[in-house]
Amino acid sequence: MNKAFCREPDETRPARCPACGNEGLVVSADTLAAHVTASAAARLGEPVAFCGTDTCDVAYFDLLERVVPVAEARGLPWPKDAGGTLCACFGLTADDVDAEITAGSVDRVRDVVRRAGQPGAECGLRAADGRSCTARVQRYFLRRRAELTG
Repeated sequence: MNKAFCREPDETRPARCPACGNEGLVVSADTLAAHVTASAAARLGEPVAFCGTDTCDVAYFDLLERVVPVAEARGLPWPKDAGGTLCACFGLTADDVDAEITAGSVDRVRDVVRRAGQPGAECGLRAADGRSCTARVQRYFLRRRAELTG
């Protein structure tokens, strides 16, 4: 077959989700394996990226636009899964943060953010996007504090 008719990935461009068009976050094979079945992971080629867009139905995708939908993934964090954890390493949930804000405390949130930045935190494996939960926790906290305290 003539190469002019074959689609080959352009690895110089950022990985963009085929469903929403937003840039994805490239994840390791270990991170992918922690969140999808082996058969779902086998459908994707390297590199694999996570789509962090809240409303997109795609969890993981590759440069050839093959996808693993959210429905086939497990352990996705907030906001991909509204009931998911904010921090998979330390089990912090949206409800936990809401309770902290309502009580006028930020102790648990600060503790999780501190611990997530220390060596030994397994965010790269446990978080579906392969990144530390710090930004996700802070994003949710600031949004909810503004909503709850007006």
